[in-house]
Amino acid sequence: MEDHRILARIIKDYPDALLDRKKLQALFSDFYPQDRLKRNILLMVFDDGIVDEMQNTATLDRLALHRYVKSVSQGYGIQTGSAEDAVLTWARAMGLQLDTDAADEEEDEVSESEIEWVESESSSAYEYEETPRGVKLLRFIDFDDTVVTIPNMVDGKRVTEVGNHAFKGCVGIEKIVVSEGIEVLGNGVFINCKELKEVVLPRTLKRIGTTDPTGCPKILGTMTKLEGTFEYTALEEVVIPDSVKYIGEYAFSGCNRLRRVVLPDGLKEIKQYAFCWCKSLQEVVFPQDLRVVGMEAFEGCESLKNVVLPEGVSSIEQGAFAGCRSMESIYIPDSVNEIGGGKGNGFLQTFGQPDDRHMDFTILCNAGSYAMSYARKQQIKCAKAQI
Repeated sequence: MEDHRILARIIKDYPDALLDRKKLQALFSDFYPQDRLKRNILLMVFDDGIVDEMQNTATLDRLALHRYVKSVSQGYGIQTGSAEDAVLTWARAMGLQLDTDAADEEEDEVSESEIEWVESESSSAYEYEETPRGVKLLRFIDFDDTVVTIPNMVDGKRVTEVGNHAFKGCVGIEKIVVSEGIEVLGNGVFINCKELKEVVLPRTLKRIGTTDPTGCPKILGTMTKLEGTFEYTALEEVVIPDSVKYIGEYAFSGCNRLRRVVLPDGLKEIKQYAFCWCKSLQEVVFPQDLRVVGMEAFEGCESLKNVVLPEGVSSIEQGAFAGCRSMESIYIPDSVNEIGGGKGNGFLQTFGQPDDRHMDFTILCNAGSYAMSYARKQQIKCAKAQI
């Protein structure tokens, strides 16, 4: 049974447990006997007062989710993905309407009648499993060609997902074409495909990376690092279709040749470490719906010179642009009300240490804005925006 259904059963059958932590903890031990980590993180959400707050609302939107996840992950020192899973488990168990999922549930921009379903040339090229949504490709087991087209059909069954690490270490592939009809690329799908220079993404794609930690390495004890879908590849330019509403942690981390990225309209959050150490990155086209630039999202992007964040961004997290040594200016709109976790003086400052910044680094903003007060506090040069 899915976690949120188990939790919903607990809430229904033992409503007083939400008023008695010891009873709730005992019930978790009974219903989740084999997963101590899951029990603990669900209790963290409860202890943080988030469950009480959820009881007074009917909807969980993206900004509320981000606030809850950040509170749990930073307050208890756990991974963002684990905190998000726990928050969403509580929300679904309590019957909240999830606006965070609305984008994923929209009808595809490409209708099925427009998709050409083409059988894989070699049915033995992939290991796969069937899921309720379609076929999930688990592993590419053929020899590398310089150009590989990921099929949307194998053995007469439609492919909707490419699973974690499916092409990991295929160093001979230089170009990947992902067929229309595929909706999800998992974690580390192309990690260490060191010669992968070009990728063509379909208009049906919804997610790049997931919260599924299967096969990803554990670090710091029980913590899991969700490996990036295109981590350590040789991509030079990426245009992500507007159908994509989720780009996961480390998605393009360490892509040293990546120069230009066009992010999709409708993307609300750039997850932590998504583009860290992309040393050649010069241009990022940000979506108008963006709300959050995650922790260390662009850390170490040494070639990034000028950044213009769109109106509507509310949070720039700790270390988001640390190590961007060539950055001359960043425009921060009036909508931003949090920089560096609201403190701006964490272990890794949002724009790096003073000695690690461009000598003329300037925050462009409007008078009286949060960005202006932040710049003064941090002794960073600020100037009137001409946007």
